[in-house]
Amino acid sequence: MTQLFQQLILFKTRSKEMCPFRSIWGISCPGCGMTRALLAVLKGDLLAAFYYHLLWVVVILYPLIYAIFKVRKSKQDFDVWKNKSIKIIIRLFLFVWIIRIIIFFPNVPPLDFEENSLLGRLLQHLFY
Repeated sequence: MTQLFQQLILFKTRSKEMCPFRSIWGISCPGCGMTRALLAVLKGDLLAAFYYHLLWVVVILYPLIYAIFKVRKSKQDFDVWKNKSIKIIIRLFLFVWIIRIIIFFPNVPPLDFEENSLLGRLLQHLFY
């Protein structure tokens, strides 16, 4: 138990994951796959981009729409639009994340379970 406690305190993960969310919980975060999707867009492979993350279009278009609305709307209208749009985008990312987990978890990368995550090691220690 002392060793487990030390691992929890020190959090020395053996995972090669860059995402802190995945390193701790063992599952992908709502933005998982976005970097690969944007790289696929740069290569012109839109089908692969949609495979990696459905919302890559939002990440590309939102800054453009943001800039347009900032110039064209009054400060008050812009603030209302900005707050509503951010809430919608957060809900959209969470919705897509949940659907992806339901469909793909735990067998299809990148939505597979990371056994070297903090939670994965805790479960291994408790049940194996």
